[in-house]
Parts: sequence; structure tokens; C-alpha cells
Amino acid sequence: MKFIGREEELGVLNSLRKKSTASLVVVRGRRRIGKSRLIEEFGMKSKNYIEISGLGPKEGTTNELQLRHFSTKVSLQTNKRQQVFSDWTEAFSYLIEITKIGEWTILLDEISWLGRFDPMFSEKLKDSWDTGFKKNPKLILCLCGSVSTWIENEIIMNKSFEGRVSVDLKLKELSLPEISEFWTDVTKKQMGTFEKMMILSVTGGIPKYLEEFLTKDNSESNLIRLCFTESGFLYNEFEKIFNEIFQNKSMTLKKIIRKCLNRKLSITDLAKELKTTINSDLSENIKILESAGFLSRDYSFLFDGKPSKYSYLRVKDNYLRFYLNIIEPLKPAIETGGKKITRWSDIKSFASVMGYQFENLILANRNLLYKFLNLQDRDIVSAAPYIQRKTTKNKGGCQIDLLIHTQLDVFYLCEFKCKKQIDMAVIKEVQKKMQILQLPKRSSIKPVLIYEGEIYPSHYEVLEEFFLELIPFSKMLG
Repeated sequence: MKFIGREEELGVLNSLRKKSTASLVVVRGRRRIGKSRLIEEFGMKSKNYIEISGLGPKEGTTNELQLRHFSTKVSLQTNKRQQVFSDWTEAFSYLIEITKIGEWTILLDEISWLGRFDPMFSEKLKDSWDTGFKKNPKLILCLCGSVSTWIENEIIMNKSFEGRVSVDLKLKELSLPEISEFWTDVTKKQMGTFEKMMILSVTGGIPKYLEEFLTKDNSESNLIRLCFTESGFLYNEFEKIFNEIFQNKSMTLKKIIRKCLNRKLSITDLAKELKTTINSDLSENIKILESAGFLSRDYSFLFDGKPSKYSYLRVKDNYLRFYLNIIEPLKPAIETGGKKITRWSDIKSFASVMGYQFENLILANRNLLYKFLNLQDRDIVSAAPYIQRKTTKNKGGCQIDLLIHTQLDVFYLCEFKCKKQIDMAVIKEVQKKMQILQLPKRSSIKPVLIYEGEIYPSHYEVLEEFFLELIPFSKMLG
């Protein structure tokens, strides 16, 4: 399949070829986000490319098996005789010897799995870099993994690696324009905006999920096959992600995700829900979920551009939200034969979660809104969801989907709507928020509507007169 997007990341990686010294690269991000595929695309343009991935955390896997697997992969890709290694220092020394001359790109994928049985793994890798790998000025060593916190703790924040990492890439979901290119290239057919929105409500911008959806079958058939059959790729993906990536922390992290699923909780609220206190364990677990790309900590910004002390947790991953709200509740009936999903219309609760899925998509692509508002990046003071807490000094509390604050103290109050029919009722909702919102003196506020759905023709003119801009989702797709 043709490689799509990631132009900025490829540009950063390609610039390393111009260096006169070796480079150590770290790539991290959510599972299925395309980390390995990015390095593969980059590495295949090297004169020599080696890719070695750690064995998954299955019962019976040992350090000896990881070393044997490492040796096998090196042998197969270099046509060298397979070696027997008793230690990671030996394994790295052999790889150093093979790659000491010429242009090489090496990918050590699922790095945390490779080193999970050796507490000194990262130190041995660091020593091998210092004494061997970096001596080849045309070598690029790339480290990837789904367990972002391992990479952060063992590589990025490890003082032993200080000053050694040339590039630290954090991959995000594909942007909406990249997804549109993906569709154009793969499907070879016209898809309506509603159809695209339905797919994105399940996949977000995760490349692997989009690939699974975009076959010759229609979107409805793909949705049923992937999500509502026991062999479907997305039917058991949630359990695979949590069990393989988080292992013994899986149950604890699932609880956090479930508590934050359909509510925006502060950390204090979350601690109360979990019947615990705000402690280092809770903070670490939130950090793990943030690093994995599943949870977002949204800060409201003060009007001087600094983040306030208030923040709220949001499940930012559309697949997780879709699985827990839609797929999981139907599993018992599907598996006992009591329920067979054959059409979108069979999923009665689908419409109820679309608003949150839409919100995630727009917030992940908020920078695309700037061009519709004639704004440049340099104009922006802050752009984030905003929650005004009720106090004795204001007119009440309100929640704003996205508040964009510019250098000229113009505030764009962005309202998101995803529903079949959008009418003038949205004006009253936004007017109330505008009356309650307490802004600095001499500032101005401009309402903006970002929407997916049909606007009654008779209401369009009134909406157009009230809102500064009406931005349909189709325009953001490009």
C-alpha cells in the first residue's frame, strides 16, 4: 500500500542523512499509529536496512528467546551465519561489527519487549552506542515501541542517554487532509461526508484501522465485519492493547479510562471516583495513558496565555470510546447468538456517542480552523477547550468546546455540532454561553459553528447571520 502523509516527520529524518555523525532516533506514539511503517519507509531508501522487533509479552517468553530471535533476524537480513548470544552486550557487539562501514539504518522495534527481562538493557544499549554504533558516521539507529513510558524513562529521561538522541518523534494521528488523501488513493470511489464521519468515529486518524476499513466492501459492511463479528479486527483490539502494552497495570488503567469515558473529570474528581487520593501512583497512571495517546489532559488557559491550575481528563482516542460505548455492551448478545448486527441502524446507541467522537476529531485538528478564520499561528495566544467554573464573582459556569484567543484579544467561541439536523436552537445555546463567559475588558467575542449534519434551508440564513463562520466538516477534510 502506498505510504501517505508524515511529510514533516520524513523531512526531519531525511535531514539526518546530511550529518557527518551517526544519529540515534526515538519514535513513540500510540499502538497502530504507524511508527514502524514510518521508519520502514525512511529506511528502505538507505543502502542497508535492518529491522528487528521484540517478541510480544506472551507466557513462556524469556531473555534467551529474545536473544535467539534477535540473532535469527540479523542472520536472515544480512545473510550471515546465525550466532548464539548469552547477553545483550554480545548481541549488540555483533550488530556493530556488521554495520561498522557504509550507510545503515537500523530499526529496533518494540524495544521495551526486547529488553523486558534484562534490568540493565538500556545501559548496555547506551554503552554499545558510545563504543560502537556511533563510530560509523553514516549509521542511523532508530528505537520504537508501543510502551511510550518505557522509552521515556529508559531512554529520553535517562541521564545516561543525555545528549545522545538526535531526534525524538512523537507520532500523532493522521490529520484530516492526510486521511482524505488516504481515501482518494485507496478506495477509488466517492464517499459521502457522513460515511467518512462514521468511519472516523470508530478509527480516528489511526492508519492501521483505516487500512482495515478501506477495502472494496462498502463502509457499512466493513463496520459490521470489523467491529461486530468475533473474528473482527476491532472486536478484541481493546483487550490486546491493554494486555500487551500495559500488562500488570492493565486493570488499573482500564478503570481510569472507564471513569473518564463520558465525563470530563478533574484529577480530584477522578480520585474521588476511584476512592483514592491524589498520589504518585495516580499521577503515574495518568501519565502512562497520556503517553500511550489514549487520554488527554485539557487545560483551560488564563487570558495572559498561561495554563490555569484547572485541567480535565478526556478520552481522546475514538476507537477506545467506540469500543467501550458501543462494541463491548453488545458482546454478550453477539457471542450467545442473541444479537446479530447487520446494519448501522441496528446500533441504537450510535448517535448518542457521535458528539464526543466529533469533538475528538476537531480538537485533534484544531489548527485547520485557523485558515477559515483568517488567522496565522503567530496570532494565537491559546486554543483549547474552556470550562468556566461557577463562582460568586461570575454569572455562572459554562463549557466551551474550543476557545481561541488571539493577540488582539479577540475570542472565537467555537461550538461543535454533529447531528442529523441542525436548527436555530444552537443559537440560544451559544448566546447563553456568550452571556455567561467572563472575558477581559475591551475584548471581543465571535461565535463559530463547526458542524456535521444538515442545516434546515429556512434556518441557514439566520445561522449565517449570527455566526461569524459556519464551517462544515467536509471543508476540514479538504
